Amino acid sequence: MSKFVIGVDLGGTKINTGIIDESGKVILSIKVPTLAKEGPYPVIERIKKSIYDVLIEANMKLEDIKGIGIISPGPIDSEKGLVVNPSNLPGWDHIPIVKLLREEFKLPVMLDNDANAAALAEYMFGSGRGLKNFVYITVSTGIGGGVIIDGKLYRGTNSNAGEVGHMTINYNGPKCNCGNFGCFETYASGTAIARFAKKAVLEGRSTLIKELAGEKEINAQHVFEAAIKGDNVALELIDEEAFYLGIGISNIIAFANPERITLGGGVSNQLDMFYNRMMETINERSLKSMVDVCQIVKSELKDDIGILGAAAIII
Repeated sequence: MSKFVIGVDLGGTKINTGIIDESGKVILSIKVPTLAKEGPYPVIERIKKSIYDVLIEANMKLEDIKGIGIISPGPIDSEKGLVVNPSNLPGWDHIPIVKLLREEFKLPVMLDNDANAAALAEYMFGSGRGLKNFVYITVSTGIGGGVIIDGKLYRGTNSNAGEVGHMTINYNGPKCNCGNFGCFETYASGTAIARFAKKAVLEGRSTLIKELAGEKEINAQHVFEAAIKGDNVALELIDEEAFYLGIGISNIIAFANPERITLGGGVSNQLDMFYNRMMETINERSLKSMVDVCQIVKSELKDDIGILGAAAIII
């Protein structure tokens, strides 16, 4: 039986396609721009071409492949194989991507939410190995997550469970893109860090952040760079980030009672800078019996987690 799968990570800016073996080793991967503004069907043609291209580069044939896993931002319907209406994929309104790829490649094809699949990848191949109850949180442009309960990925009624970024942590907070107010991701995502930094600059506060950004738009990385240089405003913003992350994570601990929570995404790369303050907040706000049995760690899979998650739903 074929021991390789193809994983496709469909994002708003890029398509990452890889060949992965059943142990989670990435054999080869390629990235192409999504060009999402062109609409769903040109993007699907690019996905098809990327699958053929990765097979050619790896000197493999379709007969060597067990199946194709594809992940997408939510909302999706994994049972029906539909990408429903993600905010960063314009025009994708109930697009039957699984059906279209099955027709093209004559292989099993499965679709899942990107954060759910990332949780499954981390559980199978990374920091969640050997655990029964595990949560993965990605902290990047937004905040997403996936929950493993008793060794199984919990998808919810229509495949969209784990949207931890849209928990309310301040009922009177700013409006989120989802329509809610005061969502976790409006306070603790990379986008939120950048928003708070821009506000500080507009208020005329003395900070290196604007200088580091130059002509570019201020982002979270500029804040971390300024903090490394000892910038007081940046250090204050990172302290706030740790505080808000701690609030959100304490809510997740209360709900899921996991053995481990893994943080992934771009902001997690700087975990050492805010870990102690984050843990201080978590310990203040969590039941001791629950927080004492929960480790909080950084993702082991990093940049490959998308295609590994796509592969994991087939494996």
